[in-house]
Amino acid sequence: MAVLQIVGNQSGAGKTSLAAALLVATNAAGKKAAYYKAFSDAPGLDADAAFIGLLLQSHGGPSVPAPGKPIDAHDLANTQAAIASLQSEVDLVIVEGPDAATPLDIGGKVVLVHRYSRQASISDSVSQAGPLLAGIIVNATPIHRRDEAARDLAGQALPVAVIPESRGMLTVTVEQLANHLGGQWVLDPVHADAPVERFMIGGNIMDEGPTYFDRYPNQAVITRVERPDIQMASMCDKTCCIVLTGPGEPTEYIKAEALKREVPLIQVRTNTMDTVESLAGLLDRADARTITKANHFAGLLDQYLGADALQQLIS
Repeated sequence: MAVLQIVGNQSGAGKTSLAAALLVATNAAGKKAAYYKAFSDAPGLDADAAFIGLLLQSHGGPSVPAPGKPIDAHDLANTQAAIASLQSEVDLVIVEGPDAATPLDIGGKVVLVHRYSRQASISDSVSQAGPLLAGIIVNATPIHRRDEAARDLAGQALPVAVIPESRGMLTVTVEQLANHLGGQWVLDPVHADAPVERFMIGGNIMDEGPTYFDRYPNQAVITRVERPDIQMASMCDKTCCIVLTGPGEPTEYIKAEALKREVPLIQVRTNTMDTVESLAGLLDRADARTITKANHFAGLLDQYLGADALQQLIS
């Protein structure tokens, strides 16, 4: 069966995110896929392999073998044997290669994921990927650089996707937000794993509540605890949680409405401005290894690579 190897131009390029998205796409196409991470500095504790294992388990796929140790000739032989074993079970084996654009000598197709940087040449990464290159993904591209990156790849005859930076890949969960702020749950936690994409400040706004708070999905609203008017106005479908700031206690009416609408309430004792400033560093806790983000990245692939090219890669 087919083998698709993912290589990247650097650590953190998005190889695991791409592997997860391709597994989602393969499953959606009615095919079975397997995953193997060729080498790891922590073979028995590798977080990437553990996450993909959970993803495959949810799709009814085969278990993920433990990755090998850092590369040498013996490890490459083990990699080839592991891939051959998986090939007998599935339609496609997705192999996550090492942190280099040069692929391993294991045959099959190669897809390059290049994390955008003005200091990293896309053309150099493409050259290193070799003759088996079947697709190019430029990942996390600033929106104002997408046209520039597309021009750099205009002459390629291969499927190409220039994927912009996405809030969906930078989210944290409501629980991670609460932990980062040192907040207390006002009610029993609900939807603690919901993604938070942006923050809205509930202050003396001039717009009506629905106009102001109904613009963006997956928002956390930060407002003073003594402003039940703002809290009620923000308690819409697009609000994933409300952070109550300052001393005092929320009203019983707000707690009752939050319970009924299943909106988590998190309370901190700092004022609103200090709470907002304390959000610095929160994105460092963002982890791309979630099933929600795997599905989101699959959607980005479908949008920017195209359904036909995506099917071509996983065939």
